[in-house]
Amino acid sequence: MDYGSIFLPIRKHLLSVEKELKNQIPTGVPLSKEILKHLLLRPGKRLRPSIVLLSALSVNNRINKDIIFASAAVELLHNASIIHDDIVDEAKLRRGVKSANNIWGDHATVLAGDYLLAKSLFLINKSKNPAVMSSVTAAASELANGQILDIMLSKREIPFNEKIYFKMINLKTASLISSSSEIGAMLSGANRSTVNSMRKYGVSLGISYQLIDDVLDFIGDSKNMGKKAMSDIKEGKVSLPMLICLKNLKKSESYKPKNILINKNFNRSNLSFLYNLVLDSEAIEETIRIANNYSLKAVSSLKNLKDSKFKEALINLARVNSSRMY
Repeated sequence: MDYGSIFLPIRKHLLSVEKELKNQIPTGVPLSKEILKHLLLRPGKRLRPSIVLLSALSVNNRINKDIIFASAAVELLHNASIIHDDIVDEAKLRRGVKSANNIWGDHATVLAGDYLLAKSLFLINKSKNPAVMSSVTAAASELANGQILDIMLSKREIPFNEKIYFKMINLKTASLISSSSEIGAMLSGANRSTVNSMRKYGVSLGISYQLIDDVLDFIGDSKNMGKKAMSDIKEGKVSLPMLICLKNLKKSESYKPKNILINKNFNRSNLSFLYNLVLDSEAIEETIRIANNYSLKAVSSLKNLKDSKFKEALINLARVNSSRMY
């Protein structure tokens, strides 16, 4: 099972979302148009708009314009965060091709990210629903704070440990995924209990998703992922497999890897050392186990939803996460 088969029940609605995304590409400024076409017309998984649609349809088997606008809005916000993330990380690749900042430089690219953020808020405002607007704007704030926390960790301005790590991924990854599941339910008229359940689903799915991303940085297929293995480590990022590996080492064994990570001495020999250290430990298996537990929590959050093909798709989305390779 893959994303294409899971999202099959919402295929026609995703086409409407794609149309709305294209409508947000400016035509009056050639450079803006070029950058945004590069980003929006080379789609990723469209995970977040798909979650909005599936959450909405799980509550009420009907899609309206507000739900399409909201689905496009969360994808625009996600892409804005990607742009800013790539600039901060000085990333060279995104989705298997040159990143926007690598082609057009930081100045124009950061403004393109700001444009997408503004357009996202413009679209979400069309719902005229204060709760929906509050959810998405809160997610935008949390994304920014998560990125700042990630920078602080990368620069070693704060100690890296599991508590701070989980706070960071809650902000940076789970916030927008949980907002997506929440607003889908809101826009379909769900009661407060159902909205809360859908939000919990998104939080657990978002954490699980990031944990598997961490695993794929070590064992993923570079071609499918669109980036090279160990790229997060090279950027100084802290991941759960590494934290678990370090925690399980004897004090005398942990000095060298901690020294490499703290000083960011990532030459080829040291990267190979860290890679083998993690793979020879049980850190990958432990991270997958934790991710699976969060996936199970996500599925459990849906227990009070009526049975439907859309609920089944949400369940499958949580279950397939741990076996994905990109």
